Amino acid sequence: MGRRDPRGRGPAVVVLAVAFGLAGCEGAVRGQAATQISRDGFARDPHGIRAMVGRTVEVRGFVDHGNLYGDAGARAILGDSWSGEGPAPGTWRFDLKSRADDPVGHSFQVQVPNGPGRNALLRQLAADVKAHRPTPVLVRGRLLTFDAPTNVRRLTGIILVPESPRDIECHP
Repeated sequence: MGRRDPRGRGPAVVVLAVAFGLAGCEGAVRGQAATQISRDGFARDPHGIRAMVGRTVEVRGFVDHGNLYGDAGARAILGDSWSGEGPAPGTWRFDLKSRADDPVGHSFQVQVPNGPGRNALLRQLAADVKAHRPTPVLVRGRLLTFDAPTNVRRLTGIILVPESPRDIECHP
């Protein structure tokens, strides 16, 4: 007969430890959740976010299908989902929500330069809109902020700027 653990924890502890250890082998989750840096599209912690300005970060969130902007080529792909012209020539934009069910507009800007992979990414967004399916993304880009004054207080807006469309992974 084996010795009993004096703390009353038998083989079940070992089984749980192995199960949790194996569950971690599936792969680490990359990037921080948009909920960690944003609330309703503005900085959750303005001072903390300002300390990160200019740094490259990875953020997970959901595309705000009500905020898709770009040039005539983007408009041709997005169709009725197109919201207007992009922020500047040579760039297009989508907004990133923290949760799939956040309302339209409770999101922050992701300004993407045109480049290889853009049209495939836009086609994926258009397909998700048509299928009424959320688009989870992982975005790697440089973090910028701006002052967003309101009648009550000053908020800090967030902008994420990837180097290229290839820095955006759909359905990661």
